[in-house]
Amino acid sequence: MKKWFSFLLVTVLIVTLTGITYAASASFSDVPAKHWAYDAVTKLADAGLIDGYGDGTFRGDKAMNRYEFAVMTQKAMEKYEQADDANKKLIDSLSAEFATELNRMGARIAKVEAKTNTWIGGDTRMRILGNSPKVGNKLRGADRYDFRQRIKFWGTINDNMMWQGRLSSNWGNKWGNTDSSYGSTAYFDIMNVTAKNVLGLDSIRAGRSALDVIGYGFIGKPMAVDGVLINKKIGDAKFSAYTGNIKSDTALGTGVTGTDSGNSNQLTTGQVRFNVNKNLDMGLGYYWADIQGTSTKTGLGTLNTNIGSFTRSKGYDLSVKYKMGDLTLLGDYIDTKLVNPVGLPDSPNGWVVQLSNGKGPGATAVYYNAALLVDPAKKGSDAWSVSYRSVDPGTIPSGGGGFDTTAVAYPTQPYNIFTHSTDNVNAWYLTYENVLAKNVVLSLEYQDFKVKNRSLTNLTSDNLDKAYRMQFEFFY
Repeated sequence: MKKWFSFLLVTVLIVTLTGITYAASASFSDVPAKHWAYDAVTKLADAGLIDGYGDGTFRGDKAMNRYEFAVMTQKAMEKYEQADDANKKLIDSLSAEFATELNRMGARIAKVEAKTNTWIGGDTRMRILGNSPKVGNKLRGADRYDFRQRIKFWGTINDNMMWQGRLSSNWGNKWGNTDSSYGSTAYFDIMNVTAKNVLGLDSIRAGRSALDVIGYGFIGKPMAVDGVLINKKIGDAKFSAYTGNIKSDTALGTGVTGTDSGNSNQLTTGQVRFNVNKNLDMGLGYYWADIQGTSTKTGLGTLNTNIGSFTRSKGYDLSVKYKMGDLTLLGDYIDTKLVNPVGLPDSPNGWVVQLSNGKGPGATAVYYNAALLVDPAKKGSDAWSVSYRSVDPGTIPSGGGGFDTTAVAYPTQPYNIFTHSTDNVNAWYLTYENVLAKNVVLSLEYQDFKVKNRSLTNLTSDNLDKAYRMQFEFFY
């Protein structure tokens, strides 16, 4: 909540720079040209921890007053966790030097926040897609061009509670289909309330959210999962627990006797994460899933096989993040136990590793493409990532695969990579991102899929599909 509050604080400051900044700065004294703070702020700007003035620049040759230094310091504080030890010391020194100005600045902004407690933002995405399936048809015509429009709303309820919602166009919005639901249907893929410091917990989030509760997203989903998440820091460790429904249910809303009416498809997780040292983070988690695994003779079940089934599953996740200079390595290993397996090994497992030079959350906090590798505000910056995953059938509960939907194929064809990107596959995933202009990001992606256990399919080759994608994203 503190980070979120600080983010809003800086946002208001930037937006009102020509108004509040001018009026306030007149009451603060200039900082001498040889003051150590100039060199400190320059180093933070070079490290990408300060974006600068409203136009995105930092004018290192311009004399600044104490208020302007406070603004710069506040921006650096927002990215404190991304800083190395040397830059963290600089931020700490600046915050101590300009503590009075930061407090006065906060008092001024508090008056604005008292009148405004709701904000709006969004993003627009346009994609060009392609694939080379060994089974089924290639994407053709308008199916190779799609878009997504999202509008996000967020705000405060009181000092301890916030809310957020996001309205998104539905999956499969194809250019050239304005006369159908494709291109016109929208729904709320995020809608939740978060409370902090309640019931002895650091936070409780309830509602529709991303599934981001175990590991770095091997089990994950970037939107539209209904449940409850709790967080609690215990000493140097961070504990989280989650329970929710991660798949739709055809019986929901029917009230028919003998049906579950939405009680199935429950996923429950618990995880402890801790820092081993400044370069190494580790996490250990466990999950229980009341989600069936099914197959059909043609390979159209929830499993990427044409034989086998199970009723439930459970397992543990070991995750690791290791920083190697400018590179970040993310890794997850999942070991699963199937309940009532038929025709399948009862202890499947899977693993994924990703190496990236990116500084964004898609490189340092979650596997791409749940988030960006780059900071969209930094024009001209770029980043790459390389990942590989190897997953036995049944390792990850259906509907909870973090790489599902990262590739596009016709859902009605057997063994399609749209719904089976994290089941019975070995896959390479290569990505490059470039910030073409402020808040405009180009992404190039390539995935190469091979079936892992061909004996559980009717395929004659391990080659499954190749997927290509170029996309443009616009943030505001």
